[in-house]
Amino acid sequence: MKCYEKFSKGKGQKIAPGGKRIPFILSIFLLLIASPVSPKEAFDMVLNSEIYPYPPYSFKTHFRHSLQIKVIEDNRPHYERISKSRSSAYIGKSSWSEPIAIMVEKVLEREFLLSNLFDSVSRHDERSSLLLEIDLNFFSAAWRAGRSGLKPIFTIYGVVDLNASLISRRKRKILLIRNYRGNTEEEITQFRNKEGYAAIEVGKALKGVTVSLMKDIKHRLENLEAEPVEVRKGPTPIKKRPPRKEQTVKKHKQPAISQQDPGQIVLEPIGPK
Repeated sequence: MKCYEKFSKGKGQKIAPGGKRIPFILSIFLLLIASPVSPKEAFDMVLNSEIYPYPPYSFKTHFRHSLQIKVIEDNRPHYERISKSRSSAYIGKSSWSEPIAIMVEKVLEREFLLSNLFDSVSRHDERSSLLLEIDLNFFSAAWRAGRSGLKPIFTIYGVVDLNASLISRRKRKILLIRNYRGNTEEEITQFRNKEGYAAIEVGKALKGVTVSLMKDIKHRLENLEAEPVEVRKGPTPIKKRPPRKEQTVKKHKQPAISQQDPGQIVLEPIGPK
């Protein structure tokens, strides 16, 4: 078997053919393995715990309510909804395992189920006592190229922005309405999977939004239950007014005026009598 001989300081060292390539190929292979999400597979935020980790805990507070979660508006910009072939700065819809709106609904549904806040949580329960409506404004997983000295790096961004409204179907009243926004940022090297890390960053942003939303809902429902309950009394009887007494006006007698005949003239004597 032929081999190559390299001399260093008078000592010979034998290296097998292709031996120089093994460390380089191995290092590239290890960098690719280190990437958390494979770029060839569609990103599944609902089931992939590396993209969206669910909490191992649940709240001690429990409410006797059923909850429906529904994304009613998708207001995301055009570049987020449609995957552009010319630009690779955003994760397009073809990179996700399902539409963004449905995926957000499923993540929130599973998160609230694990939290143990309500008796039941569903995306399709139209008869639930509570309804959580979501307006999805941003769901961006993007990256930007840059340099740190001579070393190229990529800055990965995750942005989630939504409006949430909690509605009581029984009382026909809005219990909570608020905007929630989450931003995350991470720097990676050029050898890593940019799309995979972008999926993780937007998962972190959604996680922060979900935790804030759950805490606000819990706080709001606790305040509602602490409010004093108004005791409903029977109808107040209508009191009848006593009959109104007619006021009698006393008529004063006017002095009688003596009537004299204007034709008769009485002459009285002048001087002492």
